[in-house]
Amino acid sequence: MENYGIYNVDLGEGEGHEQSYRRPAILFKNLSELDLSIVIPLTSNVNHLNFPYTVEINKTKATNLKENSVALIFQIRTISEKRIIGNQIGKIEEYQINKIKTIIKDMLNL
Repeated sequence: MENYGIYNVDLGEGEGHEQSYRRPAILFKNLSELDLSIVIPLTSNVNHLNFPYTVEINKTKATNLKENSVALIFQIRTISEKRIIGNQIGKIEEYQINKIKTIIKDMLNL
C-alpha cells in the first residue's frame, strides 16, 4: 500500500460526528509492521470545507474520485489493514500532501 494513495475503507459504525462506513480515504502512513494504517477519511459534502483542518480533493484523473471531496484531517485515525477494501483507486498531488502535513503539524501543535 502506498502512502498518500486513495483507498476505499470500511470504518464501521461511528459515534456522534465520527466518519463511518465505507468511504474513500487517504492512506497517510502505512504501518505494515503492525498491520495498521493511518488514514484521513474523505467526504463528498463540500460544505465541510467550512470546518478547520480540511483540504479540498477534487475529482481528477489522478484521484479517480467519483465526486469532488474534502479530506477531513481532524478525523485522522489508525485502522487495521483489514479495513482497506481492494486496491488503490487514486493518489493526491504533491501540493495536497504538503498542505495536509502542514495542517497536521498545526492541529497537533508540533
